Amino acid sequence: MIQNVTVNIDGALISVAKGTSVLDAALDYGICIPHLCRIPGVEDIGGCRLCIVENVVNGRSKITTSCTLLAQDGMVILSNTDKIRRLRRNIAELLVTEAPNSRAIQDIAVRCGVKEARYPFRNNDCVLCGRCVRLCTGTYGVKPIGFVGRGKNRTVQSPFDLRTKLCNECGRCIDLCPMTVPACDGMMKPGEERLCGNCEAKLSDADLSLGYCVGCFFGEGFHCQRSPINV
Repeated sequence: MIQNVTVNIDGALISVAKGTSVLDAALDYGICIPHLCRIPGVEDIGGCRLCIVENVVNGRSKITTSCTLLAQDGMVILSNTDKIRRLRRNIAELLVTEAPNSRAIQDIAVRCGVKEARYPFRNNDCVLCGRCVRLCTGTYGVKPIGFVGRGKNRTVQSPFDLRTKLCNECGRCIDLCPMTVPACDGMMKPGEERLCGNCEAKLSDADLSLGYCVGCFFGEGFHCQRSPINV
């Protein structure tokens, strides 16, 4: 028997099945919490950190990723405070300067209010969101790719950096990689990276709804469950 719990997210009392993530509870209700690494139906790891919220317990708040936080009865969550917006904006800024040639990440930067880049652009082709690693099953259920190394040396690689027979060539890792969604104006050359800002006009109405999901099209590049193509 499914047991329901009531969670307070930004003042809204939401009834969800016990064990539902706070992120899913918010998105299903229509509260927008930006996210990148989440894949519906796949265990979350909180890799991108964009979905951070404040979990208020006994008057004290703790910042945590909402995708890994499971709903409990009476839980109080704040997803759109000044503190959260500031931290989330900084995370989005780091992501877009790391990989400006992804439209999906450029869109997220706009959605999180990034107006300028204070960090040097790197033009990398991976932001370590882990979507490919988590979705990959490979042949016989053995993953042909995984995380290698730690910290700044962490990468996604095949064993010994060689393509293996374990890959069943399903293509799902490519379909869900945010780097396969190119920037609208095409690839930026090294040294010419920038915040494209092409989608900023879409925020004319969405500005007032940074905490509310309005089907803003910014989720198309990474299969947000509430992007217009999926609503």
